[in-house]
Amino acid sequence: MRLPPQKRILREDIKGAPAWADGIVDTVNSFMESVYLMLNRNITFTENISSFVKEISYTTPSTYPTGVANVEFTNTLKSKASGVLLAQIYDKSNYTPPTSAVFVPWVENNGMIVIYPITGLAASTNYLVRLVVF
Repeated sequence: MRLPPQKRILREDIKGAPAWADGIVDTVNSFMESVYLMLNRNITFTENISSFVKEISYTTPSTYPTGVANVEFTNTLKSKASGVLLAQIYDKSNYTPPTSAVFVPWVENNGMIVIYPITGLAASTNYLVRLVVF
């Protein structure tokens, strides 16, 4: 859905309005401009959506996929997490992504996000994992 072309209320649109309406029009226009700017492809996870980004260093052992410890971190949201999105993952040694599909299984337990062994990675590799928790 596209945004409507009208972004503000013009004084000509409310001819005959009392003088006190000017203050309301200015406030409404300021609000409408902010919302219009935000909705015009400027919504971000960190500023507009209840979420946070978590970067972790994730090393797979030679025995991968077994022998990998769970990773835990605190949920800093004011509510229980709804999802954990994998935003980016790459091998730290050569900055290349994994060649197969990656899955990040997780649960929230007493305010802690628990990441179970991530699948789809190579053994004996150190990865940077960037997650968006919302």
